[in-house]
Amino acid sequence: MVDRAAELVDLVRVLTRWLFKWDTIWSDATEKLSAAQQTENWLKRVLEISGREPESLSA
Repeated sequence: MVDRAAELVDLVRVLTRWLFKWDTIWSDATEKLSAAQQTENWLKRVLEISGREPESLSA
């Protein structure tokens, strides 16, 4: 349980860093792709922790 909490704290740290440099991330295709890939990885992990199955993100 502590390990899972630590993973979620790490996620919050990543999101906070993104918040402060979002303009840079959004305007740079490489940074945006990297953020999208990290987001997908985190989403999968959060869903694993919660015991839920991932749903398609495409509309």
